[in-house]
Amino acid sequence: MARALRTVIDPGNLTVVVNVGDDTERYGVYVSADPDTVMYTLAGVEGPHGWGRDADAMTVMDELSELGVDTTFRLGDADLAVCLARTAMLANGDPLSMITGRLSAALGVTDVTLLPSTDDRLETHVRIAGGEWLPFQEYFVDRQHRDRVEALAFHGSIEAAPAPGVIDAIASADVLLIAPSNPPLSIWPILAIDAIRDAVDRHPVRAAVSPLFGGRPLKGPADEVMKGVGLSGGTRGILEAYRGIIDHLFIDNGDGIDIYLGEEFGVTLHAVDTLMGRDQGQQLANIILEELTS
Repeated sequence: MARALRTVIDPGNLTVVVNVGDDTERYGVYVSADPDTVMYTLAGVEGPHGWGRDADAMTVMDELSELGVDTTFRLGDADLAVCLARTAMLANGDPLSMITGRLSAALGVTDVTLLPSTDDRLETHVRIAGGEWLPFQEYFVDRQHRDRVEALAFHGSIEAAPAPGVIDAIASADVLLIAPSNPPLSIWPILAIDAIRDAVDRHPVRAAVSPLFGGRPLKGPADEVMKGVGLSGGTRGILEAYRGIIDHLFIDNGDGIDIYLGEEFGVTLHAVDTLMGRDQGQQLANIILEELTS
């Protein structure tokens, strides 16, 4: 979505605020998973699965594995270099938002402002069937998100302050758009920061793009997680997840039958083609901006 919006918004006028609840420490380095995924995507070097670096070597992981280290959580060599640089800068006392800006610029992303939601530590934890609580990456990567999710907790959200620039970006934006991400896992951790939620509540033009196609995500466990935390299936579940947060929801044409739900939730639904590939999305971005700014 960020890549698509970038094609229709003037350089310097797009800010992307990204979840840090997935951040973790592995192999002695600080991994900022979601910001890196967005950064690599905007730099045009994202891996074929939507994460990591394209054509990245795995020499370090292979060597670690030979030494008996569990390398279920895979970091390519170039990806690891980014994490090493981040870890060194954090150790030097630099805030995550400043580091993210430096790394983005080093990869050539200078036309879009990429901000972590907070410089403070905020961690998503998942309660699985049986009552055990797991850090997000243990649930998602180590256990391949096979467990049924029953509840979520965002550790540190009460104390966390928005990263510098986040509130100003929200307040000054013509349009506030929630990308087609997993609502509970990728968006709720951002909104768990009270000051960010307050800024979103005050914004006059709030919209989201549904991550569902025919009621199911193209990848990932969004539908299963939504069900596990008590949300309905399909478009209704998206509207429940964003109740009171959005005024517009863009759904795929395949879910167009759900348009009637708009009146019930007080949200204007727009049925359009929401499928975006690597070199697609400009049409959707244009439609969204035209609908929301006309």
